[in-house]
Amino acid sequence: EEVEGDEADELEEVIEVIDDVDGDEVIEVIDEVVEANRRAEEFNRLLGDRDTFYNQYVHIPEGDYIVGSPAPTGHERPEQVVRLGPFRIGEFPITNALFEAFVQETGYRTVAERTGFGLVYKGRMQKVMDKNNCLVRFHFFPCITHDRVKGACWFQPEGPGSTIHQKRNHPVVQVTLEDAMAFTAWTGRRLPTEAEWEAATRTSKGYVLPWGNEWRKGCCNIDESCIADTTPVNKYRECAVISGVLDVMGNVLEWTCDSFEPRYSEGSSQRYCIAKGGSWISESDVRLFNRFPLTPDISSNILGFRSVLY
Repeated sequence: EEVEGDEADELEEVIEVIDDVDGDEVIEVIDEVVEANRRAEEFNRLLGDRDTFYNQYVHIPEGDYIVGSPAPTGHERPEQVVRLGPFRIGEFPITNALFEAFVQETGYRTVAERTGFGLVYKGRMQKVMDKNNCLVRFHFFPCITHDRVKGACWFQPEGPGSTIHQKRNHPVVQVTLEDAMAFTAWTGRRLPTEAEWEAATRTSKGYVLPWGNEWRKGCCNIDESCIADTTPVNKYRECAVISGVLDVMGNVLEWTCDSFEPRYSEGSSQRYCIAKGGSWISESDVRLFNRFPLTPDISSNILGFRSVLY
């Protein structure tokens, strides 16, 4: 079957990467890429114009990229250079609208819906509307807290009574690794590796922040923003990564497909997966090389994901 345009270019890239692989394996990989692209296009056609805007992908060229921390502490890996082939990563985290389209088409039920609970974090400052939605009150607390809340799931992130109404362009939360992988598989995508996530966000310059190496206040949604909730994924466009990838610092943690063994779990059989980027409860010392170890069954209102096209 002949392919044209962007799909043909993608196949050329795949063939270059696997040029030394056995012929039958090459055909199998190409078939997988073609099928993934077909699924991606079908999913895109399901979306309205507004939601399609949040379903765009940024090309990250082949090259050498700096990953890891120059002075590792805790969970970080030492700074190193990795060679990556070209790939395309989501310009934004997956939004509530995109996840809703997936659920409507498949009837998928998330892990939080099946188990009946999710973790809910509360920030140090909370904005609360009165019953008539007329008066806003600000509640202040001495520290960030979290609880296991019955009924918390992707469409009611803080539990019964909460909603994603007017949050279609916010990142979906309360998704486990299984949920993220279900979405990516059905829509012809996959989760990024930790190296791909860092390459896309730090660029070939190896920056430790989306905009460079010096902290800029007001450029992302973290604890000092006093929002204590998610924000639209395009809110901080002026602070985008040079490569064009947005909302990679703060707002929500993002799953990757990589796992590792934290020091405190040595000898344990528990698997820990790597999340990146910090969230709205993070402090201003968060950096793009930071690792956040999470068990794959965790869902919370500070955790989402971004996907990569094959």
